[in-house]
Amino acid sequence: MRIQIIILILITNFAFGQSKVTIDKNISKYEIKDEFNRFDDIANEIKHIESLKISFPTDSEIEISNSYSSGYTGHDISIRLNKNLNIKSVTYNYRTDVVGLNEPKYIVDKISLKLNQDPFKNIKELRGQYILQINKIDSIGKLINTKEFKGKFKTFKEVDKNSADYKWTLEQNKIFYEITNENGVYLHPDKRPSLKSDTKLLVKKLKGLSNNFPTKLRTWVVINELGKIEENSVQYQTKVGSELKDKITKLLIEMTEWYPACVNEKEVKSKIPLIIGIE
Repeated sequence: MRIQIIILILITNFAFGQSKVTIDKNISKYEIKDEFNRFDDIANEIKHIESLKISFPTDSEIEISNSYSSGYTGHDISIRLNKNLNIKSVTYNYRTDVVGLNEPKYIVDKISLKLNQDPFKNIKELRGQYILQINKIDSIGKLINTKEFKGKFKTFKEVDKNSADYKWTLEQNKIFYEITNENGVYLHPDKRPSLKSDTKLLVKKLKGLSNNFPTKLRTWVVINELGKIEENSVQYQTKVGSELKDKITKLLIEMTEWYPACVNEKEVKSKIPLIIGIE
C-alpha cells in the first residue's frame, strides 16, 4: 500500500508540471466577501499573524504560502511556480490539536490558479485566486473523500495604509480572528476597562427604583473610548421589566465612569460583563 501512495504523489506532481497559471487582470476584487478564503500579509493587532508569505527559493521559482490557524485547527497551502508560470508543486495540510495514531494525508489532485500579473515582473499588489481539489488518504493509502478548497490572496506590501482597500482588509481580519465584532468592539483587548467611579451611590439609587429589585443585576455593556457605557449596548441577563430596564440603563450611563480598554496603548471600545450586587 505504501507503493500506491508514492505513485499517487508522483502522478500528482507530474500533472502540476503541465499546469499553467492564468493571467487575468480582471479577477474578482480581494476586498469582497465571497466563498473564497482570504489570505493577506496584513498582520492582525494581537496575534501578529500574516496569512500570506511570498518567497523566491531560487532565481527561477516563486513560492506562495497561505496559512490560517484558529488556535485549535488550521490549514496550510503552498504553491510553487517557475518563471514560465508552470505550477511545479502544490501542497495542502490540515492541522488539529487532536493527534491520532493514523493521521490522514492530504494530496492536491488538481488546481486552477489565476493571478492578476506576472509575479516575476512585479509583486506589488499581486492578487491571486485558486481552487484546489484535495484527496484525503488514510494511513494505508485508501481514499477517504475528496473536497474542494477555494482561496484568494493579496499582498499589501508598499500599499498606502490609509487606502480604503487596506482599511477594509484590516477591519475584516480583526473580525475573522475574533479580535473585534462586526461593530468594531474589541473582544480581547490588551488591557481591559476598569471602573473609575464609586458604586455606593449608584447601588443606593438602583435599590430605590423598585421594592423587588434583583439582588444581583447581570448585564453586558460596551465601554467606549471615552470611558462611558454606550446606551444601545446594554444587554440584560437578569430578568427585569422594560420600564425598569430604561431607568437602570440611564443610571448606569450617568453614574459610572471607566478607564477604557487599550490595544497597543490606544483607547478602544470593548464589551464586558457587568454584575452589580444590591444586597
